[in-house]
Amino acid sequence: MNKLSIVRAFSLLICGVVLAGCAGSQIQQGSKEEGLKLARLLRDQGRLEASTEVYARLDSRGNLAGKELIEYGSVASAVKTPQETLGIYSRARQQLGGDAAPMEKNESLALCLGMARAQIALGRTQLAQRDLDCALKLDPQNAIALNGAGIVLDASGKHREARVLFDKALQSDPSNTSALNNMALSWLNSAEPAKAIDLLRTTDSSTPAAQLNLALAYLYQGDTEAAHDTLSAIASPDRVDGLMNTLSLRADELKQPQNRGSQLLLASRSPLQLSDIKQ
Repeated sequence: MNKLSIVRAFSLLICGVVLAGCAGSQIQQGSKEEGLKLARLLRDQGRLEASTEVYARLDSRGNLAGKELIEYGSVASAVKTPQETLGIYSRARQQLGGDAAPMEKNESLALCLGMARAQIALGRTQLAQRDLDCALKLDPQNAIALNGAGIVLDASGKHREARVLFDKALQSDPSNTSALNNMALSWLNSAEPAKAIDLLRTTDSSTPAAQLNLALAYLYQGDTEAAHDTLSAIASPDRVDGLMNTLSLRADELKQPQNRGSQLLLASRSPLQLSDIKQ
């Protein structure tokens, strides 16, 4: 192998090892098709931050059309702020004529769900409802849309109606832990911690968010020992007291009648921090 071949091979090796670092230079020199191929590869590898960077570079050059902006938004939602993500989806909708109806079903669904998620994260429940209605019209059994609609209903104080939708979401997708957690929080919003506990006891340490909510339900009920034991199973000893304090404050907030309608929405916007959970 001559020196030039060795240099080329070494460059390819480096790019393969640190693909995200090479993404910028590749997209600067390559075509739109090459950029999209790279962005999708990174996305499929779960490297969402690097994928978002490639999409952003393409977008800054005006290379993304409406459908591709939906792609960009779906990846960016895990990296960028809800406001930034909403801006991407809004531009996609405008480029596609401002109406999801003429689009292909999967594109319309992705756009409506993406905008609804961003609106919920921003606390704009009325605007979110419009996009959720769009998604449910396209796919009445969509678990993500049903879960989102339940959050909106619970935020308005319609806890029983919200639980009907959470139940439908779980029937459509039994693995949807978000809907399960929201169902439990809705029971807490209705001042029925025993029902939340019964539901969350069906989970284990493989779903730490559910275990955090189980501890929250125990604290709501006044069972500090059970809450401590639950947290000890998922968090390191030096973190348990901090989690107990955080959850105790949230339990106290849930007990205030004026706060009950907003607590599930708060949980969807600012979920309990899981960084304390043992790796």
